[in-house]
Amino acid sequence: MSTVSVTEVRNAMRCPRIFALGRRRQQPVRFPVGSSTLGGVFHRLVERFAHGVDAPPERFAGLGVGAEPSEVERELRSWLLSLLAEELEVSPVLSSMPSEVDDLAEALRALAGYLGGSISGGPSTPIERLRGFLAASELEAEHMIEVPGGEHVVLRGRIDALHEPQAHKAQVVEYKLSSERDADVDRAQVALYRFLLRESAGLDAEPLILRFDPRLRVTRLDPSEADAMVEQTLLPLVGRMAAWLRDPTSAPPTESADLCPACPLRAECAALYGTWLPQRDQPPSGAARPRPTVTGEVTIRPGGQARCPVRRDDEGRTEALAVQKLIVEILRRQHVPAQSKKPPQLGARLITVEVSGKRSIRKIDAAAEDVIHQLAAEHDYEAYFYKTRGLRLFQVARRKPRDVLLPELLEREERWLREASGRFVLGERIDGQVLVADLGDPNCCHFLIGGSSGSGKSVLLRAIASSLVAFHPPGALQLSLVDPKRVTFQNLAASLQSHLASPIIVEDDRAVELLEDLCHQMEERYAKFEAAAVQDIAEYNEEVSPPERMARRVVIVDEFGDLTMSKVTKEPFLAAVRRLGAKARAAGIHLILATQHPSVKVVPGAIKANLPGRVALRVSSVTNSRIVLDAKGAERLLGKGDLFAELGHGLVRAQSPLV
Repeated sequence: MSTVSVTEVRNAMRCPRIFALGRRRQQPVRFPVGSSTLGGVFHRLVERFAHGVDAPPERFAGLGVGAEPSEVERELRSWLLSLLAEELEVSPVLSSMPSEVDDLAEALRALAGYLGGSISGGPSTPIERLRGFLAASELEAEHMIEVPGGEHVVLRGRIDALHEPQAHKAQVVEYKLSSERDADVDRAQVALYRFLLRESAGLDAEPLILRFDPRLRVTRLDPSEADAMVEQTLLPLVGRMAAWLRDPTSAPPTESADLCPACPLRAECAALYGTWLPQRDQPPSGAARPRPTVTGEVTIRPGGQARCPVRRDDEGRTEALAVQKLIVEILRRQHVPAQSKKPPQLGARLITVEVSGKRSIRKIDAAAEDVIHQLAAEHDYEAYFYKTRGLRLFQVARRKPRDVLLPELLEREERWLREASGRFVLGERIDGQVLVADLGDPNCCHFLIGGSSGSGKSVLLRAIASSLVAFHPPGALQLSLVDPKRVTFQNLAASLQSHLASPIIVEDDRAVELLEDLCHQMEERYAKFEAAAVQDIAEYNEEVSPPERMARRVVIVDEFGDLTMSKVTKEPFLAAVRRLGAKARAAGIHLILATQHPSVKVVPGAIKANLPGRVALRVSSVTNSRIVLDAKGAERLLGKGDLFAELGHGLVRAQSPLV
């Protein structure tokens, strides 16, 4: 007598050979395609939650009869998210998947909303209603069936949950964190669970699928439809599966050829069945994005809380001290009694040396040009001399720059970034501190970014997009990406998918339509603010329930030059930028516009006036630098991510990070 699991039936529906091969190697296989990388974690958390209803948190247990539904939902959400926090502490691998963990948290919030709505009302307390509603979790069920040929097969399954709503019959529930691509097999799976409950326990339960993607979508199957599916399709399939167990070579190929590239047994399949399979060209889009391992000393922030380790840069420190000594020696050879008392400032790309001397400042100024020439001619160093606030500084480009990695910067500023959506990382300053920006700040609520080819502009835009979504779920922040070159964001499309308000836009006319749509959305939001008597998106989201909260919208345009140069798109584009730039900040709508040609024609005054945040990477001329920054200097940047930023507090130099 054979035993078949419901999961194996699910596999066999998609590909009979994956079932047969899994049994042949005595290790049933799950398809990675369309599955969530955190589905197992979600199920584990929900199981812990269900088993914990007998010892709930004090705040939830203290809710009395007549508690407001919003209060019940809030405490359920706190309960579930506390379980997630505990899971993060014991599962370090989750820290390498910030976007997936955000989706998981959003799914738990959606589950809290569903449970809160299901147990609201009634004469008993919320915890009593919850205990009655969560009838069972991870319930084992099996039933022996007779298949053609007189053979008997035991069908076995593990049911996610059994719910018993008030005044309704029981529900057999399947949780899903995958997309609706596999909706047919999901329906078959929950139909089989209904069959098992009816045959093994005499329980007539309604089939229900709760899909968190990450927002909740509920699918209810008509019981008669589910029963017909089992009798006409699924039980005959189980009979064929028994035959494939006896002769694995009789299993037919899948009818969905797109499954083959991601099949974990494709090599074994080709060897046994002699069928050519296409090469797998890339991993599933849900694959984890590991963060680089960081080693070094731990620094402590005020209040005693440790932040992430900061990488040691001993090689850079040695070079910086040597450069400092070299500059002082060159000045003294010029008969300038200079000294450098402070340790040199070490950045990822630059070494900054401050020099001083009693009654010799003018001599330092006069000798600075010679110092720069000697550093270049004799020691192959590129250097610049700056006078600022009475200080005299030499900035020297390092021979071996240190990479600045986005994951490290995100960890260093995680607490601040989590506090509000719209905050992001721009890079690492030359003093080693993280340069961050906040779209909620009127000084940098919209951005103009300019940089010539090779300056690192596209890398910076990818870093901005990645850091915006790192700690906030799709319900809090949505991106719209305009990529006329079709290469800037394509590699990030999979990891940003849940945060994208629409597919990546590559056509100019669609970009204009997007901005015009956001103008209408801005006006609609202000109408809601007026009705709620609030001033901005932050106040509004504090006043309303979670389902009504607004997501912050951020538009990133990689190259807007064509939009301002075309007669067809110029006027509507400039009109939309003027409207959004002037009014959209409080509505939570923000523009980040970038160009590699920051000329007067490409960046007219209407754009500059409405984009207060400015970032300049290396540009081709002083004129271009002034167009972006209203100051010179960007023409002398080193390229490859070296930048100046104006965030309302004066120019800051930094190195943009690698994603």
